[in-house]
Amino acid sequence: MVRGRIRNQAVAEDLVQEIWVKAFRAWDGYFEDGRLKGWLGRIAQNHLRNYLSRDSRVLFLSLDGEDEDGETLYACLPGSCTPEEEYLQSELISEVLDVIAKLPDAQRQVIRYRFFDGLSVSETARAMQVPPGTVKSKLHYALAQVRMQLSSGTDCAIKKQKGVWGMECRNTYKYLFMYAKGALEAESRKRVEDHILKCSACKDIVCALERLIPQMTFGREDEDCHFLIHFPTAHLSFCGARHEIEDFERLNALLESRGGKIPESESWMVSGFGKGNKLLGTFDNEGNEIQMEVWTKDERHHQSRAVRLEKVFHYMWEYSVFLDDGSFGCITRAKEAPNLYYGSLHNCYGGQIKSALYQAVPASAGNIRMKRGNGVVDCGPYTFPYADRYVSAEEQISLDYSFLQDD
Repeated sequence: MVRGRIRNQAVAEDLVQEIWVKAFRAWDGYFEDGRLKGWLGRIAQNHLRNYLSRDSRVLFLSLDGEDEDGETLYACLPGSCTPEEEYLQSELISEVLDVIAKLPDAQRQVIRYRFFDGLSVSETARAMQVPPGTVKSKLHYALAQVRMQLSSGTDCAIKKQKGVWGMECRNTYKYLFMYAKGALEAESRKRVEDHILKCSACKDIVCALERLIPQMTFGREDEDCHFLIHFPTAHLSFCGARHEIEDFERLNALLESRGGKIPESESWMVSGFGKGNKLLGTFDNEGNEIQMEVWTKDERHHQSRAVRLEKVFHYMWEYSVFLDDGSFGCITRAKEAPNLYYGSLHNCYGGQIKSALYQAVPASAGNIRMKRGNGVVDCGPYTFPYADRYVSAEEQISLDYSFLQDD
């Protein structure tokens, strides 16, 4: 059951339940085969069209109303609907469903229990076998991710602009760091600029990165270096690693003879990462995108290797962008106080290296106290607690801190 601000409770419940139940009957199969968006869009659009033919109401999806626990997914408001508005509303429903489908499993599950099955927080906690506080935390970050992806989606429908969303946030994410660094080719740069004109969430990430990057230190040019910048709300991480490649001239000659392609028999730029993460893109020193192949190494890890690249540098940077499942870095609400939060981020690179961790918290966060780490960097829309030091082989670098944040 939906607990939002609904003028006609009976109509709203019928309409919403029908759309979401239909969508979730075949949820797993369509999520796995990669054709989810079109399928969900047809369900939503057809159901909405049938509803509108029976009644002069229109379904609006909102992320601003509150249920009994302070969270909501959508509300139903009365109003007339032109064919154009009908199209936009069905597109909005499709976008919400699509965004939820791409959330990590635990977040999809908590949204399903709370909003589709109508369970309370305590009932959801029992179903998921976790504490109620974990349910609230997962729901908070799940809805924050939906807000991030939709980037004022409600306004999009009201403005009646068919193409108002432009490129989806997740399709823009991989370019944001290189854009902020000023090392992105013209076509991709324009795509980012077109998107952030309409998306305040991605614009805030870019603004924060533009302020953070000049303040980061990378050691001497001939030293191995690694950094990770984590935006927990967006489940987004920007990673960079620099290594010396002594035979770069020979490798460049080899690349040129092959047209930039790397045969399957050779392993270039091989790296591993957790299975809960999704590699969105990798770039070199000059902002050229490196084509990567990803495969499953074991039940916990993926591996990737380069299959095509423009150039090898003497001191080679690999800038990679990941969507994560929230397992390696998180911000959690404390039990002892409603506005107290704990943040943590950990990484082990596996070699002697200069390593740095940065985790984004809202600029409104106050009283940031470091347990492990170097300090805090103010970067406009976000503040970054960080840790930055040299680590030995297999040594883990850790960032732990707390802050106050009013809801």
